[in-house]
Amino acid sequence: MGIRSMTGFGRAEGRVGLYDVVVEAKSVNHRFLEVSVRLPRDWSFAEMIVRDRVKARLHRGRLDVAVSLAGTGAEAGEVQVDWALIDALVEADRTLCDKLGIEFDPRAARQWLMFPGAVAVRPAALSEEEAASSLADLVDAALEKLVAMREREGGDLARACEGYLDEVETRLQAIRERAPASVAAYRASLLARVSELGVSVDDARLAQEVALFADRVAIDEELVRLEAHVRAMRGDLGRTEPVGRRLDFLVQEMHREVNTIAAKSQDAEISQHVVEMKALVEKLREQAQNVE
Repeated sequence: MGIRSMTGFGRAEGRVGLYDVVVEAKSVNHRFLEVSVRLPRDWSFAEMIVRDRVKARLHRGRLDVAVSLAGTGAEAGEVQVDWALIDALVEADRTLCDKLGIEFDPRAARQWLMFPGAVAVRPAALSEEEAASSLADLVDAALEKLVAMREREGGDLARACEGYLDEVETRLQAIRERAPASVAAYRASLLARVSELGVSVDDARLAQEVALFADRVAIDEELVRLEAHVRAMRGDLGRTEPVGRRLDFLVQEMHREVNTIAAKSQDAEISQHVVEMKALVEKLREQAQNVE
């Protein structure tokens, strides 16, 4: 197990009292942990339990948890008749018969039981504690699947980042090998210009000019720091705790060092390696943004 991505999905189903309950959890990228919970009406008592379960398992990402019910919970419920409504309907029927001059038939009164709202079934009672406990188990099951998916994708992210870091190190080595040659090339170019102008320059003055150039284009410190950032990122990719924010920071520092090397470089070959490193660091940034 290593780093996790922030993208995942998990689903769990189960029975809570007389209800078939489905819990779905899905997460996407976000700088912090942001949790949205959707519950059935009258189940708001469970919201904090769901949030606590999420916070115990996750640290970053925008997470949506949706709880849905199937069934009414009325299978073992109590039948309730609105007798006041029935009485009013029967009386209205009796009055209508009187006005029309027809005989009122009491046996027809049963039809009013079909009137909307006349009969209702109250669901069997389920205590909030019982419902919350059962729901918490389902949330845990859904989150377990979501976390497993995030871990699988985290492995893919780690392998991709390792590949980019390998390429960065290849460019670093090429730049380190080329750097001394760039100073020698500048010295040769300077001598060629002096020769073209037909003027003489003493060796001390030439050495001073070359030394000043070498100081301006010196990138040893930047290369050392960049190599340190690469090592640190490799170490973080093998960790099990959340390292997303640290990876974001390391990528920013790598970008800073690469830009400094680009600003100092006056060698075409080094500049080409820097351009390719910038592209690699950008790919690392894109991957790091999806790490928890």
